[in-house]
Amino acid sequence: MIKKAFISYSYADRNEFKNLDKKLRFLLLKNKIDSYSFVFDFKEKVSNQVLMSEALRFIDESDLLIVELSYKPIGVGLEAGFAKAKDKKIIYIHRFGSEISNTVDGICDIRIEYENVEDLLAKVENFLSK
Repeated sequence: MIKKAFISYSYADRNEFKNLDKKLRFLLLKNKIDSYSFVFDFKEKVSNQVLMSEALRFIDESDLLIVELSYKPIGVGLEAGFAKAKDKKIIYIHRFGSEISNTVDGICDIRIEYENVEDLLAKVENFLSK
């Protein structure tokens, strides 16, 4: 049973995903899943080593990793690989028309292409109901 999700976005493109993140987290909460997004929730100023150590700790404490890879940031792929090594479920989400990450596609449990936020939410809801 999924109780906690870690949501991963491109830090450089984070402003583009604020609305999506808010609605996705509401959907998860509605399904009794706590969520954490390092990009939006972690506010401390620390070294890169501490930053990654904390991100990996949060992933390790989660049951599910949701990765937004419309822009294929390297850090998100690294987080996906770590989650797979820890046997976490992975949902790979990206906009229609964006380049596919073959690596993450090869390790995810489901890949969801979406046109807009509402389309994404409906598809994630469908996955969670199974």
